[in-house]
Amino acid sequence: MSRVLTKLARDHANLAILVDLLESEIRSVGAGEIADFDLMRDIMVYMTRYPDRVHHPMEDLMFARWLACDESARELVESLGREHRGIERKGEALAGILARVVDGAMVSREEIEHRARDYVDFLRHHLRIEDERAFPGAERALGDEDWSAIAEACAGQQDPVFGPVVHEEFRELFLTVTRAARSSGAPAA
Repeated sequence: MSRVLTKLARDHANLAILVDLLESEIRSVGAGEIADFDLMRDIMVYMTRYPDRVHHPMEDLMFARWLACDESARELVESLGREHRGIERKGEALAGILARVVDGAMVSREEIEHRARDYVDFLRHHLRIEDERAFPGAERALGDEDWSAIAEACAGQQDPVFGPVVHEEFRELFLTVTRAARSSGAPAA
């Protein structure tokens, strides 16, 4: 597997950790229990900064190269591109609602739960399609030159939570992920 695909797959595993944390808080919202809206907001700030601005553009480069050498991938590639834009829109909307809640605005639990579930369900579906269909298809179609070009175009872009240096604004999120991994017995990403 290429370094690019290895990185993208690792990103997906990290996103799954965050989506699980977000979903746990959504259940609390839906049950009328105390939810950690700061954590939810921090997750969504991360989601709108790293996956939307770094991870998805890297995938889009990979998909464009795949399409250039395999026209039969067009429908899937175009669908995934639309989904990237949909994830971004849904993520920004949810991040905005959560920021308002943290700032003290009154937002109904139903609206929060609806927006969050819509985001989580959409993202999980998208990740599954990429993992099961797009990544294997791109891996079969692309050559060393393609992977090198993608890696070069994305060089220097680091994950602010799961990368080698945790950005200060995400320190609490990183600590929450680390604590959750320890309590579940899973290794921290």
